[in-house]
Amino acid sequence: MAGKPGAAGVAQLEQPLLDYQRRALLGSLTGVIAHEYNNLMMPVLERARDAVARDDVAAMRKALQTTVRQTEKALRFTSQVLELARGAPLPLKSCRLTELVDDALAAAVRPFEKDGIEVQRQIPPTLCVRAQPLLFVQVLLNLLLNARQAMKDRCGTLRISARPAGDMVVLDVQDSGCGMSPELLDEVINPFLAAEPDTQPTEGVGLGLTACRTIAHQHGATLRVRANDAGGCTFELRWPAG
Repeated sequence: MAGKPGAAGVAQLEQPLLDYQRRALLGSLTGVIAHEYNNLMMPVLERARDAVARDDVAAMRKALQTTVRQTEKALRFTSQVLELARGAPLPLKSCRLTELVDDALAAAVRPFEKDGIEVQRQIPPTLCVRAQPLLFVQVLLNLLLNARQAMKDRCGTLRISARPAGDMVVLDVQDSGCGMSPELLDEVINPFLAAEPDTQPTEGVGLGLTACRTIAHQHGATLRVRANDAGGCTFELRWPAG
């Protein structure tokens, strides 16, 4: 009767599985990258079209500045996502949360006020998270753009608030938009967001949340969503404190 494989044999058996998992993650992240490029490049296109239509040199200069800034962010994001796919450790550091929120709002480019959305913030100035800054900003940007989409043609209020919770920071992104049905929240969204990547179906959830979940999982963070009593939804990030 054959005995159990030794440590070397176990490692030899595990390696193909790890390689397969990395390749599967890279495949799923291909769609994520396309989605994130769309988020970053659409504002660039809108600003460039506006500058050309107005034939305004100052507007063109601003459009070029936006193009440079957003393209650099897209390239950095792609590099970080590929590092995730390779299984490389993330370079984490303590980051002031207010600065990350500022960066995410700036990355949205189009001011929320232009869509009739009031942005309210309630974040202690000394609160920090432990994260790779670019990836954290990308998670928050996705949640902000989701909130904008939920309030499209409705106006409303976007609230960004945070509080310490032991060794974690709880960040809420709350909108007053169209909301989600209890069935969608309980049967699809929360099980999907609570699970480890690649263990739950993603149909109907959206690539934005796929990116958020993958990045959060790599940081030891979690993401959930709940319906608001007055309408709309609140996405809750629980992230390791810095």
